Amino acid sequence: MIRRLPLSCLALSLLLVLPGCLTPRWAQPVNPFMNDDSDRGRAALKAKDYVMALEFYGRLVDEKPDDMTARYKLALVNQEVGRLDDAYGLYRIVYVSGSEDDTPLLNGGSSEEPLFLSAERQLMLLSGRLGKDTELRDMQAERARRIAAEQAQKEAAKKKAEKEGAPAPTGCSIRNIGICPH
Repeated sequence: MIRRLPLSCLALSLLLVLPGCLTPRWAQPVNPFMNDDSDRGRAALKAKDYVMALEFYGRLVDEKPDDMTARYKLALVNQEVGRLDDAYGLYRIVYVSGSEDDTPLLNGGSSEEPLFLSAERQLMLLSGRLGKDTELRDMQAERARRIAAEQAQKEAAKKKAEKEGAPAPTGCSIRNIGICPH
């Protein structure tokens, strides 16, 4: 009788714990402290659960179409699971947006590279696989023309300000105030 008691306690505890272990991820309760799909998406990426990350970031992109960071993460996850066409389309949107936010990484960190440059690099990587080089070249040429026009405007304003004796515009704005020397 005394020997059976520990064995029966062990068997009973296994019966109580085992159903929790066998519950599929989709049926497990969602952490109530996670406020939105971006928190849930980050948790799914941390757990390397790319199916759930696709769902959460997909919903986030549907809710907030202007959130280029969410689009970039969704593109990364699509690329990770092999959906290269979907990833290519999302990278194109991020690239064309010209977003200068920091680039998120799959492991939850971020790099200081602007988001549109990372998207451009990913497009270059995928374009060879998908045979879409001509579209990418057109997008790059348009971006180069736009950047050249902006630089020409800045140079013209600087020369005009020097001729008039007024201080040249510094190019500081609220967005880049942390890196502006003025």
